[in-house]
Amino acid sequence: MACKSLDEQVVRQDAELQKLEQQFVCVRLVQMKGVDLHLFQFDYDQSWAAFFLNADGAIYGRYGTRAGDKKNAASFISIPSFKKAMERALELHKAYPANKSRLTGKLGPKPRFPTAEQIPSLRDRADGPTTPKNCIHCHMVGEHARKLKYQEKQLTPADVWIYPLPANIGLSLNVDDGLRVEKVEPGSPAARAGMEIGDELSSMNGQPLISQADVQWVLHNAPSETTLDLTLRRAGRTLTKAVALSGNWKESDLSWRESSWSFRPGLWTMPLSIAERKKRDIAPGESGLLVKWVFGRPPLAKQAGLKDGDVIVALDGKPVPPDESHFNASIRLNHPPGDKAKLTLLRNGQREDVLLPLE
Repeated sequence: MACKSLDEQVVRQDAELQKLEQQFVCVRLVQMKGVDLHLFQFDYDQSWAAFFLNADGAIYGRYGTRAGDKKNAASFISIPSFKKAMERALELHKAYPANKSRLTGKLGPKPRFPTAEQIPSLRDRADGPTTPKNCIHCHMVGEHARKLKYQEKQLTPADVWIYPLPANIGLSLNVDDGLRVEKVEPGSPAARAGMEIGDELSSMNGQPLISQADVQWVLHNAPSETTLDLTLRRAGRTLTKAVALSGNWKESDLSWRESSWSFRPGLWTMPLSIAERKKRDIAPGESGLLVKWVFGRPPLAKQAGLKDGDVIVALDGKPVPPDESHFNASIRLNHPPGDKAKLTLLRNGQREDVLLPLE
């Protein structure tokens, strides 16, 4: 439902879109059972995504970007930018196979599990015809693969902070173009590299780009400490830029992701506003997370004594992270299954410690 409007427009096809789609063999997948996870790697928390492929499996590019809840799910996608992506994919196809070496980076590393139903916690969905009860949704792929890594004590920040937006390096791209720079954040890595409003991105790290999703693909696979080689067009000229990245630039809001529910430690929390912190006599500059809902099976958080309405002010003796995403990430990255995280709660004006068990 989150991307119903765009989906309907793609299916209905206006004259221009129909003409473009006639140059492709169009296939529509509505669930992930049996899908080749080596070929189809993308941000699995999206509501709508597209791949543009050569018949031999070479990937020309991806389309589809999401960075918000259901209300904002379609903020970064549109029919005009979808058409642009198709046109750019067709240009790459015309130059194929001479440009094949430039496309190799668009295929991700070989996954641990060839298909979603081979992930242990999804095997019960493998048998029988697909129904609402045994359908494998896109978000389940990333969710269950990450959950397994956590259970095996192999979770890393790269598993948590995924598919960063161009905004993470200081770029805002025009929604209806997908690659034209609409804003450059002052002082950002993109600004320091000399990027300007109106620039049109054409390649990153040698990979040709057809949409914002392609930019995210490069950012997702880049290490935290790196320099991105970027080619762009500006006023009819082709320019190259080097974008130096370091630190926590990949970190972003995870709360909108469907896969985040199993990542939560049995708690759904929300940051307190400055006014709400002041009302509770929380010191200026100190964070507070309001527990909106205690859940889970088994209900470990509830058994530990946590309640809806509690306010978390510290984690493991340190000030609690300022938002739910960093709070959950800190717990999962620092506390393996079977461990306990110490939460300091504010209740009725008093502070008390609770040990939260993890599984």
